[in-house]
Amino acid sequence: MIAVFDDFIKDQLLLNEISDDQSLWSRTGDYKYWKGWWNVDPKNSAQRLIQYIWRDNIPINLNLNIDGFEYWTGMQSAEIEGRRNYLERHFDDDVEYRKHTGNRMFPVLGCVYYPIGSNFSGGDLAIYTEGEDKSPEVIKSLPNRLVIFNPDRYIHEVLEVTEGTRRAIAINLWDREPWSIGAGYIKIE
Repeated sequence: MIAVFDDFIKDQLLLNEISDDQSLWSRTGDYKYWKGWWNVDPKNSAQRLIQYIWRDNIPINLNLNIDGFEYWTGMQSAEIEGRRNYLERHFDDDVEYRKHTGNRMFPVLGCVYYPIGSNFSGGDLAIYTEGEDKSPEVIKSLPNRLVIFNPDRYIHEVLEVTEGTRRAIAINLWDREPWSIGAGYIKIE
């Protein structure tokens, strides 16, 4: 399943908060886990985004038992020295669990949100729904776009950013707490 929703956030204050939150963008690739609004109120803009998507404006009909949300930000840039301008093909899983056990543990669903305020070219999301040997479905990384898909089922990548800097917030929904949390690799917020 791939579902794309344009002009997703209607709340201008939340749009601005996400775009302007420098702490969100200063620690890209820093994985965090939130046990959800039913356990604790959101404490930051990423958690408010999660609540906005998955509690207040759930765009698809789901019947999932969710333990919590893993989230992180990503930036690929053609202009920032030392920063990659793409993201290689991968499945989303509990990376540390795989490294330590050789087994895989997957989220039940994932999404990517592209905030307003970034000007860039390239950086599209390529999802290989028919396998790596077939052409991917390519989804433009447009501002205020939400893409929901199965990151455990479909290998995916971020294509090369050719101009500017692409920012994204990735969120995975887990039906059980990832191993990496108990092992201290992912922080619960």
